[in-house]
Amino acid sequence: MILRNKNSYPKICFEIIEQLKEKLPDYLTYHSIDHIIDVANVCNEYIEFYDIPKEMAGLIRIAAICHDYGFVVSPLDHEEGSIVEIQPFLTPILSSEEVAIVNGMIRATKVPQEPKTFYEEVLADADLDYLGRKDYNDISAKLFDEYLHFEVVSNRIEWLDLQIRFLENHKFHTDFAKKNREKLKSEKIKELKTLRLAANFK
Repeated sequence: MILRNKNSYPKICFEIIEQLKEKLPDYLTYHSIDHIIDVANVCNEYIEFYDIPKEMAGLIRIAAICHDYGFVVSPLDHEEGSIVEIQPFLTPILSSEEVAIVNGMIRATKVPQEPKTFYEEVLADADLDYLGRKDYNDISAKLFDEYLHFEVVSNRIEWLDLQIRFLENHKFHTDFAKKNREKLKSEKIKELKTLRLAANFK
């Protein structure tokens, strides 16, 4: 499997990033350009850790940059929206097989995550990497603000309940994430439960 143009992935990634900077609404405090770049950077860690071949690494990076592009149209079923919206960018530079691989990785980020291949597991874990990182509080605060905007939650108690359920039901897929992210995620669940219990007495 070889990209038609070996320089296509950095070029298309830069082009998509510029599009996202222009088109993503300001109220997307979590699903922002910062999140997309963060996911791409985490994917680079996976690429290096697993010594992923250059051609596949390019596809992973494209999928990482494109996985939330659908938000420029609608937050509803945005993974499929991303796939539809990025086709004009991908079909001139990728084979049909490569496009299918990118599409599969994007679909793997849909919650609940159900990746079917190792590379889909990489993107799924990269998308939620922050769940097991020290910057969880900062990033989750951005998601809280976004959920308030969309009226997914209406207060911090509902938010705590939602986060506890989500973290308890979430699972990492790759050995890398299980080794490097699971411990802090488990500690965060305990912390959130303590905060929720304390809220009962206020």
